Amino acid sequence: MIFFCVILMLYVCLSMDMTNTVFMFIFLSSTAYSLLLASSWFHIMVLLMFLEMFMLLIFISVSLFSLMLSFSGGFIFVFITLSVAEASIGMAVLTMLVRSHGNDFMSVSIF
Repeated sequence: MIFFCVILMLYVCLSMDMTNTVFMFIFLSSTAYSLLLASSWFHIMVLLMFLEMFMLLIFISVSLFSLMLSFSGGFIFVFITLSVAEASIGMAVLTMLVRSHGNDFMSVSIF
């Protein structure tokens, strides 16, 4: 079954042009990151890593859109600045949590 899915995916990717292939990759990777984020959010460090992957994915998609539509790069620099600020605040919160509780495990279950 997995083999047929891989063959179908290769056929679809090879039959599309480069732009649609990139957008399909962005959609599939964001879907995968969303599923991983929903299934394993017990440790804050894992949450921060998934948020950084989302930021990188959004950065790649915004960069592609700005290249295709001939926008200026000002928004990209603002976005990078905000994502770095988000990462530093997340690490500060993680450090405070580890110092106060001893670990980053959240004993919350949604399933």
